[in-house]
Amino acid sequence: MEKRENIIASARELFNKYSFDKVSMDEIAKKAGVTKKTIYHHFRDKQELFQYFISEELEKMRKKIEATEKKKESFLEKISEDLNNVLTVSDDNQLLINLIREKESENFHNQDFFKVYEMRIFSYLEKKIDEEISRGNIRKCDSHLTAFIIYKTIYSLTFEYDKKVDKSKICKEVTNILSNGLLVKGGDKYEK
Repeated sequence: MEKRENIIASARELFNKYSFDKVSMDEIAKKAGVTKKTIYHHFRDKQELFQYFISEELEKMRKKIEATEKKKESFLEKISEDLNNVLTVSDDNQLLINLIREKESENFHNQDFFKVYEMRIFSYLEKKIDEEISRGNIRKCDSHLTAFIIYKTIYSLTFEYDKKVDKSKICKEVTNILSNGLLVKGGDKYEK
């Protein structure tokens, strides 16, 4: 197992520094002090090795969310904390930041891989929405569409928003929208 852990540590360092497309299996082998054959003994290919890191990050996120669920806080406080955890992932994860940057380039070779990554997050959100609907915390809605909207909003705020992201402000605004909606009582009237 020591060789496997060394391969993982070396690949993580290289992927963080240079991104997926710019790192070869030869470079990983050299950095880890093993042969390519040894790497292929543990991982089918470079994509499987990279998938290991994405799965690891998703698992960390899942654990944080499940830890929040166990707290004795209001549903809105839990959502705010979960949102903060998801937004923080982007600050701490150079690997994910590199993946997103690569996705935007025309030379990105991992479109299928990125779709799998997005679908795992999206499916998890949809499942959580369904659970909260059944608990009575969320009114009945199209959980698939709602999960899509939430995912795309978080993605855009994390990677596309043109200003510095103030996590506490985002969490406050999102929980405000969820709890109070956008319309002011009587605000749905318009002048004739």
